[in-house]
Parts: sequence; structure tokens; C-alpha cells
Amino acid sequence: MNVLLYSHAFHPSIGGVETVSIQLAEGFVRRGIACKVVTRTPQDPDEVFDFPVIDNPSSTRIRQLVRWADVVLFNGASLAMQPWVLLYRKPFVWVHVGYQTTCIDGAGWFDGAPAPRTPWASIRHHARHLGVRNVLREAVKLAVRRFVAKHLVARNVAITCWMEEANPLPRQVQIYNPFPTRMFATTAANDPEYEFIFLGRLVSEKGVDTLLKAFAKIASLRPGNPPRLLIVGDGEQRTVLEALAISLGIGNHVSFVGSHRGASLARQVSRGRIAVVPSAWAEPMGGVVVELMAAGRNIIVSERGGLAECVGDAGFTFPNRNVDALALRMVELMTLPRIQAEQAARARERAHDFAPEVFIDQYVSMLREVSRKAGSPVQPVVVVHRADARATHALDSSIRSNTSSTVQPAGFWGSCENEEAFVMPGRKKRH
Repeated sequence: MNVLLYSHAFHPSIGGVETVSIQLAEGFVRRGIACKVVTRTPQDPDEVFDFPVIDNPSSTRIRQLVRWADVVLFNGASLAMQPWVLLYRKPFVWVHVGYQTTCIDGAGWFDGAPAPRTPWASIRHHARHLGVRNVLREAVKLAVRRFVAKHLVARNVAITCWMEEANPLPRQVQIYNPFPTRMFATTAANDPEYEFIFLGRLVSEKGVDTLLKAFAKIASLRPGNPPRLLIVGDGEQRTVLEALAISLGIGNHVSFVGSHRGASLARQVSRGRIAVVPSAWAEPMGGVVVELMAAGRNIIVSERGGLAECVGDAGFTFPNRNVDALALRMVELMTLPRIQAEQAARARERAHDFAPEVFIDQYVSMLREVSRKAGSPVQPVVVVHRADARATHALDSSIRSNTSSTVQPAGFWGSCENEEAFVMPGRKKRH
């Protein structure tokens, strides 16, 4: 089987999509599947992978790649290469890593603030801020993405149960993103030098401002012996956040150390005891939580989105953007060693539920079925990892049914105008 994987962002860029795309491509190759990656991220010619990576290919090259493929896997709801995919009648799969089929901005977040996640409400919201003329083009693209997702995609993949219900589509299956956990599983847990740690991009939707304000509150409770906070990551908001820390009087207690990857990232994680993932938006999954659980960190996450689903009972939650609620959770964990120990043990155990090889096996099973139904020849696949049989069987059953496990909204845009109808409180991971 030949798999063409499209990833708009890819290594050396840093982020969840980039990490998952590498995991999928490497996993396919380990299973004897030919895989090529297409990306918009310029590549370092000296960087060598076990699979070809083609950045910014010409139209001629794209046609060659699409004709070569038995199935095209888009890590994101992207219209890239679609004319050629449709022309050559290639089956393709969309992995929904955001809200690109429900709102114009694709995140329910715009200009540093929440935005509607339903189509008409999103169009009206952006028209008020950008003007009707400027939003028309984006509205057309949203309509095209919705049409493609509903009528042309062979399979829609929801990366969490939260996304499965927040973005109901036909022919949809749920497969968690495969994130690497092995290097974090050996992270030391003894006497970290920082009480708190944040790991992620420094952008407004990640809610680091909420974390800094909550940290300032608890630092004021211990003026003689204030806690310390480690910020690992970089982004457009770094300068703003550094200034905010100084204005809150906590500049000497917060360390910004920039982006890290690989073994260096694992070492940074070992420096913090309690990890806070305070996303302001409804994070679709949040692979950083899986990595932090594998490292045995205590975890506090925002409750709305896929983060709470991933953490389950292995961490604490708080309402998104609620400074006081977050500060209370931080004090609770900081002052209760017994809770710290119990939570850390549950975190490592729960991380086993997110073993990446299981999800890669599920992708292989799905892609083989999609390719077979399209009439492409599929070679036998040798799986070198023993998958979770129950999970794979459940996925196969879902694929064979060829129906969505969710209800498609009425009409082209969907009948729901109220964004809150897409909020699923109390979501829990399904086994």
C-alpha cells in the first residue's frame, strides 16, 4: 500500500501536527508501507528520514505523487492537492485536528478571544470584525470544506471523543493522535527545582496569561519562600508574557527557557513537578498532556475540550480562563504531598492507554479498508507491534459499518446556531 501523507506543517517546525505526522510516517514505514510526506514547511536538505519528504512541490510533482498513492491521508482538513486527488479518483482521509469545518478561523479563537464554532455564527462574527467583503472568500472556503467532509472524504477521523461530538460528520471514526511517550517515561521525578511547569507554544489561545495571573496569586501567599514556574516553549506572545510576569511582580520567579525537542525537552520536563496546561480555547486533544502523563507529572488542565478527556482521573481540571479556580487547584496540589503521589502514579498508568503503536495500527487498518473499497491493490502488511486487539476490532467494526457514530446536523451548514450546543460537559475517554 502506498500512502501519501499531507502535513501542512512538518519538521523542523515544532507543534502537535508536526509530531503526529512524523509518528504516522515512521509507523507506516516500520509496517512495510510505502509513505511519502508532502508539506509546506521548507526542509533542510541535510535532514534524513526513513521516508521521502517533499516540500512545496510543483503541480507536475503533485500529480505524480497523487497518481503513485493508493490512499491520501491529510493530517488536517485541508483543500491542498484536492483537484488532483479528485481528478485521479484517489480515496482520501481527513484527520480533524481543529474546527476547520465548523468555523472560519478553524479554532473558535480569533484575535486573542473566543469566537463562535458554528458556521453562520462564525461568519457573522468575522464579518463584524473584518467586514463583509473580506469574509466572503473565507466563507466560501468554509462551505467547500464542509461539502468535501460530508460528501467526498472516504473517512473523517476525530482525534478525541470530544471532537467526534463537537464536529459530527458522516463516515467518521475516532482515533487518538499517536504521540511519542518513550523518552518521557524515563523522566526522573525526584526533587524537581520548579514547583510548576508549562510546556507549549506561547500564543494567546494556550492561556499562559491565565497561568501567570494564577501563579502571582499563590506567590503572594508565600512572600518569604515563593514557588517557581518554568515556561518551556516559544511563540509570538513571549515578549508580552515576559512583560506580564514582570508587571505582576513575579519576574524573578518565572523562567522562560524557549523551545526544546528530543532529549533536551525530556530534561526540561524533569525540572518541574506540577504541569499546568491552561488552554483558553477548546483544545481538540493536547498531546502535551500524554507526554506529561508518561513523565509522571502532576497535571492541571482546562476542562473544556479534549484535554480533560485525555487526563481522566490522573489530573485536576478547572474552567477555561478562570484565574481563581486555577490558583486554587495549584495551591491544592502544591500543599498536599499525598495527592501529588497518587496523581503521579495514576498519570504514568494512564499514559499506557495512549501507546502510539496502538493508534498507528488503527490507522493502518482504516487505510487498508479505504484502499480496498476503492479498488486499489493492497499488499499484506506486517505489523511489528502487538496491537490492542479490542481497540483494533472496535475500529474495524466501525469501518465496516460505513456509517458515522454521530448524528449529522440538518442542512448544509447544520441547524445549530448556538455554539454551546457543541459543548459536551463531563466528557470521558471511551475504551
